Amino acid sequence: MYYFGYCTWLNPPELHRYFPEAKVVAKGYVANHKLEFHAAAGRADRGWCHLSNTGRAWGNNALGIVVEHPDHHFEEDYDDFERCFVSVRGDDGKVYDCWTYRMSAPGSAMRPPNFYWNHIPEGMKHWGFPDEYVRSVLAMYEEAADCPRADRPNPSTVPGRSADTR
Repeated sequence: MYYFGYCTWLNPPELHRYFPEAKVVAKGYVANHKLEFHAAAGRADRGWCHLSNTGRAWGNNALGIVVEHPDHHFEEDYDDFERCFVSVRGDDGKVYDCWTYRMSAPGSAMRPPNFYWNHIPEGMKHWGFPDEYVRSVLAMYEEAADCPRADRPNPSTVPGRSADTR
């Protein structure tokens, strides 16, 4: 089974925290999608990454990685997120049918906490994403409202379903 990793899961330590057996198959992109930062609808405590395919996503490519993993990870649920399916055009010339998580009900634009944010530039650097893309992600981050709990520590070494444990 293939997963499209974007945002924090671009950083290998974070990817393997959730998917210990993950094997990266290719870098790639999802057309007409855009990485955005939002609080979950009805919440105002922190932002998350969201893979948008509406509004200003049109004409953009969200960069990420194609990850092969055991099927059981497809059954893992997280508060405020849903599974969706995307076609990923790999840098190897292949097209991959992948699933990924996106916010189920994105609310206002809001930055994530620092511990969460730090995985994103580290991951983009690790995979050698183009400077223009890195700048666009940083601009999206800067446009979002400050996270009221930006300096909160990472609440768990083992991720849980609840938003409070991630």
